[in-house]
Amino acid sequence: MSALDHRARVRTSGVSDPRPILLFIDDGIELEPFAQAFADELSCRRQVTPHERDRVAALVTGIERVGDDEVLPFPNLRVVLTCSIGTDHLDVSALQDRGLAVCHTPTYCTAEVADHALACILAGWRELWTLGARVRDGRWDSSTTLRRFDAQRLGIIGLGRIGAGVARRAIALGVEVVGCDPYAQMPPGVQAVELDELLTTSDAISLHLPGTPGEPPLLGLREIQMIKPGAVLVNLARASLVDLDALIAALESGAITCAAWDVWPREPPADDDERLLTPGLLVTPHVGWSSPQAEAAYLTEAIDALSQSLIRGEEPAGLVRAAAD
Repeated sequence: MSALDHRARVRTSGVSDPRPILLFIDDGIELEPFAQAFADELSCRRQVTPHERDRVAALVTGIERVGDDEVLPFPNLRVVLTCSIGTDHLDVSALQDRGLAVCHTPTYCTAEVADHALACILAGWRELWTLGARVRDGRWDSSTTLRRFDAQRLGIIGLGRIGAGVARRAIALGVEVVGCDPYAQMPPGVQAVELDELLTTSDAISLHLPGTPGEPPLLGLREIQMIKPGAVLVNLARASLVDLDALIAALESGAITCAAWDVWPREPPADDDERLLTPGLLVTPHVGWSSPQAEAAYLTEAIDALSQSLIRGEEPAGLVRAAAD
């Protein structure tokens, strides 16, 4: 039944506002653009009363968890939408088992994250943040030997949209690029290698793959110890992909020159988290996605997904496929 059909049915029952409800459970998602886009068809809310729960047609989140407990109060729910690329905060299997369409916004910040990753890689090779810290500490060491980009090897783990974007940018600068991803075709100019070879031979390693709740880190103590001495490690994806304590130990010992993270196990970090003070570690506040263009694009993708699924009865472009697919 379309949203318009639902309006007509509920109007006959005497309810004053017959529109199905989009319920926003994440305060970080701006409500007004959705309210403008769906003014005639859907009611955009941050809260509902108990007697309105059967009108909730979609839950909209960004980082807040959604699983069985979160959807149980809404008997006519049809869609769960996250305004993000990652879906590890959603219990996708459980939601799909309930017959719900699970959607995300998969392409809105591909260029931004690829740019951010490459900026971190290049800054790491030129040791910009460590040199800047030394100058602030009164150390003016102009004899430091830095690295040329076209004499380096970059290893990318995860060659989806973002990883492939990083590869294209790096190759344009003359960087040798190798990749590890059993599910993706290597982009032109990228040599496929096994994970161990990538770790032991790359001068920088950049992670671009989703986290899996409950799984051990992709880069645990063994893998961290395998990383080529002096390498740069960039993680803009998920904190759970790396054993953070092992990374901190490698930075403190000098085994890894520097690391750039745009994620953290707890966001924002605790005020007393001393790991943030580790020399050679650059942490940015989960802003790798950010630009005015991305702000507009994520709204477009989210509104399109809701319109396709709730108004037009179509399969949304951002539909998350079931694992069996």
